[in-house]
Amino acid sequence: MQWSKYNIKMKAESGGFLLYNAGSGSLIHIDDDTGLLLDEIMANPNKDFSVSPTLYFDLRLGGFLVEDGADTDFVNVLKMRRLVQSYSESQLLLTIAPTRDCNFACSYCYEQNRTPSEMSNDTEDRLVEFIRKHHLVKRINITWYGGESLLVFERMRSLNKKIASLGVAYESQIITNGYCLTADVIRSLDELKVSRIQVTIDGTETTHDKRRFLKCGSPTYDKIVGNIHTLMHSGWDGTLNVRVNIDKQNYYEFADVHRFFQQAYSQKFGSQLNVYPGFVSNTKGDCSNHFTSRDKGEFLVDLSKNFGINPFSLFPHMTMGGCTMTRKNAYVIGPDGELYKCWRDFGDRERVTGSLDGSFSKNASLVAAGMIGASYLHDARCEKCRFFPICDGGCSKIRMLNKRDNGTRDTCTYFKYSMNELLEMHFNQSRANV
Repeated sequence: MQWSKYNIKMKAESGGFLLYNAGSGSLIHIDDDTGLLLDEIMANPNKDFSVSPTLYFDLRLGGFLVEDGADTDFVNVLKMRRLVQSYSESQLLLTIAPTRDCNFACSYCYEQNRTPSEMSNDTEDRLVEFIRKHHLVKRINITWYGGESLLVFERMRSLNKKIASLGVAYESQIITNGYCLTADVIRSLDELKVSRIQVTIDGTETTHDKRRFLKCGSPTYDKIVGNIHTLMHSGWDGTLNVRVNIDKQNYYEFADVHRFFQQAYSQKFGSQLNVYPGFVSNTKGDCSNHFTSRDKGEFLVDLSKNFGINPFSLFPHMTMGGCTMTRKNAYVIGPDGELYKCWRDFGDRERVTGSLDGSFSKNASLVAAGMIGASYLHDARCEKCRFFPICDGGCSKIRMLNKRDNGTRDTCTYFKYSMNELLEMHFNQSRANV
């Protein structure tokens, strides 16, 4: 027998100890006296503990005490599941940007090419044929992206109609700045099978209008909030996610934005309306204004302690999400029919990996770098980390950049630096709700 490397033992402020295992997701509380016996088990897992069979059973059941080699087997199983997911052909994930044009001029935008191009009828037909060729697909997930996709809403409707005619189950979401989310658009959301919408706010009104303004310099906050009000009072039954972009200059405003939406739409808050922090990051240049994983954890602890706000789960769950870069059947599609493997690459001609009709060869080395070369599954440091089951490796794009220039950009989970505080808050809140 051995003590699992995924165990985290911590002293609880309320007394006793909390014991958590990242592999099984188990969390137990033990008193101080039992904690002494636990120390003996940690020191010698093979000792006879028949005098305390209940504790021994709990440790075995929770994955804290495992057979020799079980942790290694567990890592291999996780890798296998992730690879099966990455190479599955039953689902097609399409991020479609029908235009590169945008009506905003956000200073921190990472897109390199925002020329006012729009998808043509020919490209639209090629995209439908591209989908048709994926014979094994049973479900399509579409994310409308840009630029600002709602600038060409009629193109979205036209393409959606053709995709619907293929007879394959699908659903979609829209990532929008919210300025063009008008009543006419809202009435057509069900037609597009839109189940989720993401709208971005950059803090309170004054801060937002300094950071997210129209190309002409005009403010946008009132218009966006007005459109959200119309959406929340419509018959649409999807989910609106309000992303609040924060960095070290405006993070203190998140609680105010959260409170505003919670009070304005109390009946729908937490079900049809969610507000969460979007930590602004940059893959190049000065990142001193951006949050590290440690900063993120401390921010979330502060939110919970001082405001009672928990935008993300306080409890670390096993994560196996991946992204467009790590999945075989996932593509970012530009208005000219060009293909990318990362949202951040959109508009960068050097990062194009192919085209809808295959008229030029895929950049196989770039695709492989994202799926294999930068994968945390092949990183010895990640494999040894006790947070491996709950991390998912972080941003694959950043991992790729680190490998390219031997960089040290942060890709770790925020739980790594704030685990004790977050676990204790989760435990106390769970106990209070019993």
